[in-house]
Parts: sequence; C-alpha cells; structure tokens
Amino acid sequence: MKFRIAHTPDPDDSFMFYGMFEKKIPCAFQYQQTVKDIETLNVEAPKELYDVTAISAGGYAHFHDRYRLTSSGASFGLTYGPKVIARKDVDLSRAVVAVPGEYTSSFLLYQMFAPEPKEFRQMRFDLIPEAVLSGQADAGVLIHDEQLTFKEKGLIEVMDLYQQWKKYAGDLPVPLGFNAIRKAVSLDDAKKYMADFDASIKYGFQHEDDAVRYSLKYARYPDMELERKFIKMYVNPLSVDFGEQGRKSLDLFFSRAFSMGFLEPFDVEII
Repeated sequence: MKFRIAHTPDPDDSFMFYGMFEKKIPCAFQYQQTVKDIETLNVEAPKELYDVTAISAGGYAHFHDRYRLTSSGASFGLTYGPKVIARKDVDLSRAVVAVPGEYTSSFLLYQMFAPEPKEFRQMRFDLIPEAVLSGQADAGVLIHDEQLTFKEKGLIEVMDLYQQWKKYAGDLPVPLGFNAIRKAVSLDDAKKYMADFDASIKYGFQHEDDAVRYSLKYARYPDMELERKFIKMYVNPLSVDFGEQGRKSLDLFFSRAFSMGFLEPFDVEII
C-alpha cells in the first residue's frame, strides 16, 4: 500500500520525515512524498489529495470534518511564534498588513491579538519581507525561517504574537502547524502510520546533523546552522506527542477564536 504524504519545504517538517523518506527506519507502508507551501496545502485540504497533510491550526478549523489531527508531528512554539514586522514603527490599525494566507495559524493569531488593520493583503509567506520593503504593505506577519532573517534585511519587529499569546495563555505553547490524517483512513492504518512517524521523528533527534543536512534539500537558505536554529525552535518533545499540554493549548486557541466570532465552534479530533 502506498501512503500519500504532503508536507511543507520548511526544515522542521523535512527534519521529522527524514527517517521515513530516506528509508532509515523500517516502515509499514511505502510513502509517496509531495512538498508544497503551507497555504497551498491548507487550500487543497478539502480535496483530500493526500492521506496525511501538513495543515495549520487555522486550516484544520475549516476542514475538521474530513481530518483528524495526529498527536505527533506538530509545531508548537514553546518560546517563539509569528512576528509582525515593518520598515519603521507603524500604527497597525491604519496599516496594510501582509499575511501568509487566510487559513494560516499566524493569520488567526493576528486577528485574535492585534488591532484590525486598514487592509489585509494575502501573499506567499516568503514574499512578505520584500513586499514590506518595497512599500506594497506597511507591515507583515512572518512565519518559518523568515523570522530569523528579517533584521538583516533592514526590517524591525513591531509585535511579537507569541508574547501576546503568552499574556493570554501563560506558559502553554502556541499551536501553529500540524499533520492531519484523512478520516477515510482506517484507524488500524492510521496507527501504523503514527508508529512510523514517531520513529522517524526520534531518528531525526538521534541523527541531528544528517537530518538537518537532509532538510537543506528543501530549505530557502543554504545555511545549515541557521536552519538548525529554526528546527530547534519548533521541533521539540511536543513534536513526538503533544499530549495533554498540546490539547489544552488547542482548546484555548480555538475557544478564543470561537468567542471572538472568527470560527464556528467544532470538536477537535486527535489520534
């Protein structure tokens, strides 16, 4: 049986799949790999093109009827999260703000914790720094490894969305990226997949240099230490199993979105 998996080119994703796709561990299935940016995968989610897909917390909220979240493979920010950047200090309530897609967790975080702007402008996440520099947008929401390079481009931070989350949720991590498995996949096959993926994540931890080097195949920056730093920001013990702590974070994240009218209430299903 071939199992179709879609993940992003972001180094935290490829790091976790290294053991599986490079056949470093024994696996229950043959895995077919697709790599696309997160908002493309969010938008494609209702088509159910893949058995497992990377998905934002915000994206899952819209397509929860088709998927279960997997308890492994998630990216929670323990001390980091999306940042709002600009060329100079800016009144966000009067700004055009570039965001990396309406289904991304960062967009929902911005809506929940930042002032409503003059206009949102959606674009691919890696185009946001240049859009702000060129004046297409007054500010932008940065995700992925763009969070580590914006200062070198002459941009400044005007809001840290993780710090806004922390004021609300205390020490609970901020939920960002997840893997979701189609509900059409049997629970037996889902559990076999989960065992393979758990083993792959652990293999990456045990063979860090090799897994980081593999991640450079997809990374936007050919800098191993930069990408290692990013991976360590978001691949952590919760990536193996986010457990009760992750569930509490998700409940807080979605309950705020429900109460503010950004989402209709639904039940989160986790395997």
